[in-house]
Amino acid sequence: MRWKISNKLEDYNSSIKHMETEVLNIAKNGYDDLTWILEYPPLYTSGLSAKRDDLLNENKFPIYHSNRGGKYTYHGPGQRVVYPIINLNNKKKDVRKYVESLESVVIGILEDIGINGFREKSAHGIFVKKDDGYKYKISSVGCRFKNWVSYHGFSINNNPDLENYNGINPCGLSNKFVTSIFDLGKDIAVNELDIAIKRNILKNI
Repeated sequence: MRWKISNKLEDYNSSIKHMETEVLNIAKNGYDDLTWILEYPPLYTSGLSAKRDDLLNENKFPIYHSNRGGKYTYHGPGQRVVYPIINLNNKKKDVRKYVESLESVVIGILEDIGINGFREKSAHGIFVKKDDGYKYKISSVGCRFKNWVSYHGFSINNNPDLENYNGINPCGLSNKFVTSIFDLGKDIAVNELDIAIKRNILKNI
């Protein structure tokens, strides 16, 4: 496994082009798998199943159309975006199992921090339950596959500005029910979170 960690905010279009190049290098040229951990400036992306009604304010942030699965989501500072680019030709060619493995990665990361994350049958991603009894989304998952090489991946909210979700219904859900590691009372340094990300990717993928 190769690792790439960005210490600056990445341009969205450039990052997608770089990721697609890596997919080709892995599929055609035998490169090792790569996991890229990065952050973006504030922006919205719309996946292949995005619905126009879930875009509440089209002028709030730039909107990028993505070929990943899923609906609208937010990316921005304080949120770690993780792109595991994995050759499933060397593993089991099972899309559902792979998505479940990404969800297991996030659950493991949260467990390392002392947070109980769980799946919801009605939506991809990982949720937590807060003291008010409601379920809040803390991580989004959306993938794409080319020649059985996975790309895109998941995001996990460390300490983003949660008000920035107000322009969309993230993943078709109410933007009121989004949370972060910091919002749950955990102050985690970025390098500490990255260590947990690496550990759980190696364990689950």
